Amino acid sequence: MTNNSLTIWIYADEGTSELSVKSALVTMKNKLPIGLANSVQTISSQDIINNKLSGLNGIGILVMPGGADLPYCQKLNGLGNAIIREFISKGNIYIGICAGGYYGARDIEFIGRSYENGNSEKYEINGPRELAFFSGTAIGSIAKLTNGRLYDETATSKALVTLDYENAEQDKVYYHGGAYFVGDKDVEFKVVATYSDGKNAVVSGNFGKGKYLLSGVHFELCADVYESYAVESANESDMEKEQTLLSAVSHKDYGALVYQEISGMIEASYKSA
Repeated sequence: MTNNSLTIWIYADEGTSELSVKSALVTMKNKLPIGLANSVQTISSQDIINNKLSGLNGIGILVMPGGADLPYCQKLNGLGNAIIREFISKGNIYIGICAGGYYGARDIEFIGRSYENGNSEKYEINGPRELAFFSGTAIGSIAKLTNGRLYDETATSKALVTLDYENAEQDKVYYHGGAYFVGDKDVEFKVVATYSDGKNAVVSGNFGKGKYLLSGVHFELCADVYESYAVESANESDMEKEQTLLSAVSHKDYGALVYQEISGMIEASYKSA
């Protein structure tokens, strides 16, 4: 194996957020302290089923971005998820962000709110997930982070939240509908960061010879992409919040603490390969 060979796949298919996908394509290459990856590219459900993940010379990372996880299930349940599990178990890495974080847990419990024809209605998405890298439950959305507002597609349910890390480090990151993670008793995993109430915001662990990281927040965001997808289309009432979020995402160290964790996972994978 070539020691510095690294391929990063960003899942882009039905259900994925263009904001998350396009941001990850930039920041997964530019913010990993280990240096540039050999390849950062998108991958579809059909690509996965056609075994595009196989035959890598080095370490591979599969990034499951934000969006909605039910379409992920529809496209990947069965063969697709079996291929992903095998890929990770052989020594590669899964990064799940927001919806991708839910998708990497064994069970999810999600409550959101939809608006149709002027009416507001709660909806729930509950049940098992096949990847099950994290032996526990991903629970959201977290209304206490958004002034009591359950997840919806508006800026009202977005927030800038403070995460607490080891060694008393903190940073502020974008939250929009993500989970907190509750592990089963006696299950080993690492708490990378917590929300201000102590609940697990980012967790990581081992799966076979591979590793996973699940995040309830969007550490991957790219300022240029966020500006074009969110700020430029914001209505007047949302503009102040969107500008505040953009300012945070634009900071040179935005997401750096999570990217440091991913870098460490990659380095450990090289050593054990």
